[in-house]
Amino acid sequence: MPRKSDARQRAILTAARLFQRQGYFGTGLAQILEQSGAPKGSFYHHFPGGKEELALEAIHEASRGLESLFAAAAEASEEPGAFVRTLARGIAYWIEASDFTDGCPVAIFTLESTPAAPALQEACRESFVAWQRLIADGLSRNGGDRARAERLAEMLVAALEGALLLAMAEASTRPIEVIGEELAEHVATVMRSRGS
Repeated sequence: MPRKSDARQRAILTAARLFQRQGYFGTGLAQILEQSGAPKGSFYHHFPGGKEELALEAIHEASRGLESLFAAAAEASEEPGAFVRTLARGIAYWIEASDFTDGCPVAIFTLESTPAAPALQEACRESFVAWQRLIADGLSRNGGDRARAERLAEMLVAALEGALLLAMAEASTRPIEVIGEELAEHVATVMRSRGS
């Protein structure tokens, strides 16, 4: 018999996947419980705040996955342009592996929760802030200007989110590859330059 924590984690992972593909309002609690195999009777024990609490956990889970990608890209890259290329390749691989069905989970929640669910909106904002911080860390890793890296990180998140949408619409990684290369060249040039 699975432990309660296993049932809770299965519910979170299943919800994250379903929310990512169907949206928050398009995914019912019954579907999450059925696909996760989580016992219905214990759901409110694990998530006393109901579906919204589960969604908050799903946002955090999805965000941690992307945070791992950003941290790994920073570790593998010696300079800012290479870091951006590695990020773009990772995102392209991820969307292609899902057959262009899994959009950015945090973007999906943001679009649906504003302003209908303030707690979800705040969790999304926190995720984007965390991503920007990690990207700024990667860009300034070898002594680059931190303030400049923070501005570029915000631009990168916005541009890569847009590239992801275009990739889904085209069912092709081409937009991510094109945007990633342009961003890599821009970021490398800006981070090399002096002054603000």
